[in-house]
Amino acid sequence: MDPQTLHRALLRPSAYPEKSGAIVFRETHVSRLYFTDRHVYKIKKPVDFGFLNFTTLDRRRFYCREEVRLNRRFCPDTYLGVVEIRTSGERVTVDGDGEIVDYAVRMKRLPSERMLDHLIQTGDGSLPAEMRRLARRLADLHRESEVCRGNGGTSNREVVQGNWGENFSQITPFIGKTLSARAVDFCSGYVNRFLVDRNDLLLGRERSGFIREGHGDLHSEHVCLTDPICIYDCIEFNRRFRVADLAADLAFLLMDLDYRDRRDLAGLLLDEYGEVSGERREMDILLPFYKIYRAWVRGKVESFLSIQSSDENTREKAGARARGYFNLALGYLCPTPMLISTCGLMGSGKSVTAAELAARLGAVLLRSDELRRELTGRGLAERREEHFNQGTYSAEITRRTYDLLLDRAAAALASGRTVIADASFARREERDRFRRTAREIGVPFQILFMECDEETALARLDRRQSIGTDPSEGRRELYCPQSALFESPAGDAEVIRVDTGGELDYTVHFILCELIDRTGMYS
Repeated sequence: MDPQTLHRALLRPSAYPEKSGAIVFRETHVSRLYFTDRHVYKIKKPVDFGFLNFTTLDRRRFYCREEVRLNRRFCPDTYLGVVEIRTSGERVTVDGDGEIVDYAVRMKRLPSERMLDHLIQTGDGSLPAEMRRLARRLADLHRESEVCRGNGGTSNREVVQGNWGENFSQITPFIGKTLSARAVDFCSGYVNRFLVDRNDLLLGRERSGFIREGHGDLHSEHVCLTDPICIYDCIEFNRRFRVADLAADLAFLLMDLDYRDRRDLAGLLLDEYGEVSGERREMDILLPFYKIYRAWVRGKVESFLSIQSSDENTREKAGARARGYFNLALGYLCPTPMLISTCGLMGSGKSVTAAELAARLGAVLLRSDELRRELTGRGLAERREEHFNQGTYSAEITRRTYDLLLDRAAAALASGRTVIADASFARREERDRFRRTAREIGVPFQILFMECDEETALARLDRRQSIGTDPSEGRRELYCPQSALFESPAGDAEVIRVDTGGELDYTVHFILCELIDRTGMYS
């Protein structure tokens, strides 16, 4: 039976041994999951990616059994066993009669409202406390996991190097689609230097017992904050992805929280894990390296899904996620702290680009539009159609806004944070003040000169004004007056010219590559 016919049959509730309402379907690059009311049935796709091979029925049966065995270490009551998918004529059943055509892992269906990714999406207020509970659970699991030394005569450092080599090789078909050749060059250069410079540290970690059989795929979608906490869906198909430094296992979840723009939760998790485990030494060195690795792996597997799925919407979303993960990896490579200012006419895409860039850099984002409202005591809902350079936008209020913007930027830089100052910076004098402050503090300074054609800018202004939720009050009548007085930064040494007419992910990817190229990279 071909995969699509089997898939359609498994969408029918009658295929399952228990009564159920409509079947919910999800897929990853390696699996198809079918959710009944009370259970989940996970079937492995007949794919061969090199690092895994599910192309034969015997292999899929073996790895289904391995998945149950290995995951019972973390949540024993969830993994119920392996079931047979059988066909008899046109009928497909789970554990029924007929010819075996596939196997599935059968699991209890966990409560979706307690999934970590769902709680993050809804902004649940219990998350800070839950991060501390999760950190304690992880520390216990890591302490109980099996120590692995000299895996088959190969050091863990050699395994890490081999995994990276495989990553770079397998991402080649996606260059120009989900990442650029520049990104590959930057990352491979960093990895090669790290493996040489930190060779003794990596070998020492193995001797000290920090290489253990862990989870290997520890991110928010695999954590259910029940009591007890259930951590599921570990790597079963390749032992070298599962056996790793404890820092690499922890780095996956920290990276995932960063990707979801919850670095505050990542900080709480890391602090509590350090307190409970006593594992603090060398983390500052190891975690950035392993977070880059984890982001790269997620970008790679989402790239696979972006060409593999039969559903166009799934492919598009996977491609977007892949670009987001690769951008996060580039963000980790950027030095910190640094001061970045936007620059450009209203409607040029400054704020949207700055917000996405800040998420990938973990930067403090300061918006002049918000500070201006703070200074004048105006709420977001209050809208005024004032003349250019009048009222709230008078020269005096503008000066005070930039003063406050600079003060807060300097304070954040002093605490070690990268800052993005989002404002028009239409006057050279304003840019010079920020440049001097960066020089005095001793951090890199870059200006993002945002440009797009007038038609695009005006359309954006109209759309933003019609929605009415943005703190900016720029509108099309003010575009030409601002343009007439705008002092272009083109030609300044620190300027990165950014065409914002394309997709946001590609724009941010370009900026991150430019920042790395101009300021160096994390090492």
